[in-house]
Amino acid sequence: MSEETRQSSEVATSETAGAFPWLSRRSLSASVFFSGPLCGSADHADDGPQGHLHLVQRGPVTLHAAGSAPQRIERPSLILFARPRRHRLETDEPAGADLVCARLAFEGPEADLLLLGFPERLVIALDDLEGLEPVLGRLFGEAFAQEFGQQAAVDLLIELLMVMLLRHCVARGLTESGLLAGLADPKLGRALAAMHRAPEAELPLERLADIAGMSRSTFAAAFKARVGISPGDYLTTLRMTIARQELLTGRPLKAVAAEAGYASPTALARAFHRQFGCGPREWLARQTRTGA
Repeated sequence: MSEETRQSSEVATSETAGAFPWLSRRSLSASVFFSGPLCGSADHADDGPQGHLHLVQRGPVTLHAAGSAPQRIERPSLILFARPRRHRLETDEPAGADLVCARLAFEGPEADLLLLGFPERLVIALDDLEGLEPVLGRLFGEAFAQEFGQQAAVDLLIELLMVMLLRHCVARGLTESGLLAGLADPKLGRALAAMHRAPEAELPLERLADIAGMSRSTFAAAFKARVGISPGDYLTTLRMTIARQELLTGRPLKAVAAEAGYASPTALARAFHRQFGCGPREWLARQTRTGA
């Protein structure tokens, strides 16, 4: 990425930073399950809904993941699987390596959109994560100590690190498509911010193109190329995820419809059926039966 593009991405990030409520909700949670020296190997399954984050303070380690060639990691690095994927970390015996490993869960209305286009695997040297040195230093200090409240402190620091990592992905253009890729474009970022700021508002293509400062056709083509879906489909997906989240809280269907940008429960039900093949009440009953 050129210096000019990088600076434009950073401006876009600052302009749209307050528009994404998932950053202030419990939409990202972390739970550290290992910290300390690892000798030999550790396998991590893909049989749950959670992803994995590994912080290698001292290596080397070799990363094995299904469908990929083994990757030797010599420098202190961050390894992220945002979605579940079976993988294994191996160390050189007897030297071993020092790691912090956490499970990650993305939840809330924007979670699916956030992960749209996110790399299946992300490996970044810690030295390349500019500005994160204080967080990483405190995180490793807490993880390798035995202090009161250690687990809670490390989990919170992992969540803070993840927020800063997502900023880094936007500023450096590390995602080729999806929400983060759209945010890296200053013009598309303004349109995305408008959708997330007020998903219930009337936002036809012409209005979104005007917000982006682009012609209707140019905006539509650029949005689909960068984000991966059309502006209309993105807004519908956002509204549907908000509707599902609100339904799970027990709110009345009329209130859910208004929150998600539909004029009536009937309009919401029609859109819901097109998206999921069933109405809101039937969907909610299914979630209740499965304990979701």
